[in-house]
Amino acid sequence: MVVVDVTLADGWIPIKNLENKHVVKIAEFAVKEHNRQAGSELRLYSIHKGELQVKEGTDYRLLLAVIGAGGLYEAVVHESYDYSTVLISFVPLNG
Repeated sequence: MVVVDVTLADGWIPIKNLENKHVVKIAEFAVKEHNRQAGSELRLYSIHKGELQVKEGTDYRLLLAVIGAGGLYEAVVHESYDYSTVLISFVPLNG
């Protein structure tokens, strides 16, 4: 279970506990799936920020620090009600 603050108007809700096992699992999935798609070898270092929104499942928007290419990436992952996950985007935020 992920604890959130429901005060944002734009639909994205801050994730309070970035060390939550499910949030870490989603972040690890994002990096692994990006590596599979891009042929890279990034490794998750930490989660700097996280937000979610619920719509036909749950979308996670995570700011991730990675090892391999260095820097920060914004990952968006969709998790459907059956817990299947899809990487929507994985964008570098360097510079």
